[in-house]
Amino acid sequence: MTNRLSEIWRDYPYLNLLAAGLLLVAALGVLLSIIVLMVTGLGGEFARPLCFSNGCVKKFLEIFDQSFLILTATFNLLVGLATIWGIIVALMSYLNSANATALSNHISHFSIFQNYVIAEVAKRNRISYASVDTFVWYNLIFSDSRNGKTSISDEYCDIISALNDEIFVSNEQARAAIQGSFRYMPHQKRIIHALSSFGIALSHQPRNEFYEIEDQIFALISSLNKSFCYSDKVPELLKRKYV
Repeated sequence: MTNRLSEIWRDYPYLNLLAAGLLLVAALGVLLSIIVLMVTGLGGEFARPLCFSNGCVKKFLEIFDQSFLILTATFNLLVGLATIWGIIVALMSYLNSANATALSNHISHFSIFQNYVIAEVAKRNRISYASVDTFVWYNLIFSDSRNGKTSISDEYCDIISALNDEIFVSNEQARAAIQGSFRYMPHQKRIIHALSSFGIALSHQPRNEFYEIEDQIFALISSLNKSFCYSDKVPELLKRKYV
């Protein structure tokens, strides 16, 4: 019990102020009560002979009733402050427990996410796990995970939409190209830049090799979105028509 109280005192140092307040209230209440008692008694009441009869006790309580009222009010105030103290300690303990649980859930969820990415990358021979920063990707999707919330962030949806915009541009350029005039180098530059937002590093490659890598990365993104982004607000990746 003593160790528990020591832990609470150490974890919530501001409770020192509350304890000091309780002592101050108690001291002031007792002091004021004694002052009233002494002033009343020195007025001649202390000169009366000692008596313990029912009438004497009743008379004593009537004469010094304000002194006892001060003690009663002080006690009630102390009880109220102590109750507030208990509520604060209970609330802070709950918040600490909730924060610890949220952090534990965050670590567990990230571990599942990371293992999933590792397993999916292993299925694809053109992607290296070293080129995928799972920490960046995870925090992009679940930006509020540390607080125990695994809702999909709006920023991630925007980045998926931005990637779709680049795919759409390339599809339109390929459709309008005449006899293979589609410029794949600018396309690579735009896709590399778009994928960097996911934490995925990709370098310039020969045309066909880049398309193969790109295909596997897009498949990885789609697979992960289906498994973790259970929300209609996450857009599906557009089909590539420029390959």
